[in-house]
Amino acid sequence: MSQSATMNATTSARAAPPTPVTNSRGRRAARRIRDNLAHLVIAILLLAIFVIVLAPRIIVTVHSGEAGVLFRRFTGTELTRIYTEGLYLIFPWDTMAVYNVRLQTHEMNFRMLTSTGLPVELRVAVRYQADVRLLPQLHVQVGPDYLNKVVVPEVESVLRRHVGQYSPEEIYTTKRGLLDSIVINSITAAEKRYVNIDDVLIKMVTLPQAVTDAIERKEVYDQQEKEYVYRLAIERKEAERRHIEATGIRTYQSIIKETLDEQLLRWHGIIATRELATSQNAKMVVIGSGGNQLPIILGNPGQ
Repeated sequence: MSQSATMNATTSARAAPPTPVTNSRGRRAARRIRDNLAHLVIAILLLAIFVIVLAPRIIVTVHSGEAGVLFRRFTGTELTRIYTEGLYLIFPWDTMAVYNVRLQTHEMNFRMLTSTGLPVELRVAVRYQADVRLLPQLHVQVGPDYLNKVVVPEVESVLRRHVGQYSPEEIYTTKRGLLDSIVINSITAAEKRYVNIDDVLIKMVTLPQAVTDAIERKEVYDQQEKEYVYRLAIERKEAERRHIEATGIRTYQSIIKETLDEQLLRWHGIIATRELATSQNAKMVVIGSGGNQLPIILGNPGQ
């Protein structure tokens, strides 16, 4: 028994050393897993930070009523493609400019001189829109701030050129020729810069108070003069009507006078007397007391 026990102890002593080696390998594997997991977490965090930081430069949304123009850093602006509404992915080193292509309205105030040297203040509303077909050219030639670079200067230039040709009265009464000239010339000038101007509206005209009062008085006098002219025309027409009426009466009387004689008048008197005598009205007839021996017919004796 002692020899057997000795052999078992020896075997146990020989088998015991491998145990620390196994534990060491497990620890190293666990350490590697932890390290890999940490590296993976760090990589995911870096990727998330990268995406968050660069997302505005990578993901571009073109909303309804907008259009985009892409600038590639290594090849330049794409002149043959217009990016309509939608979601686009671009390289972070590229840039997409998004334009509002809807019809827009902008109001402006200008102080200008008229043909007489008097100042006038105008409040103008301009309806404009970027030309979608030529949007890449607009981006290259002008840029996104085309309102202040094209629309406002062109409208102001046209206004100053045309307002200086009119008097304060003509501007104050907004003559149609002035408005047409401003609209046509503004549209022509802006179209050369890839912008469409739909209309130019003069909303308010402000003149010096003394000039405004004088113009208003003149307008009142003009209306009174038109009223007098109209009344005189009516009076002339009425005089012509009375003249025609009098001429007709005179002609009628002349014709009647030529055809009447004493016998005819007596005959008509007899007929009229007979009709009155046979009527149902109460009357009194005196025979032979009238002119030419015609009866005298009196009214109702009871009246």
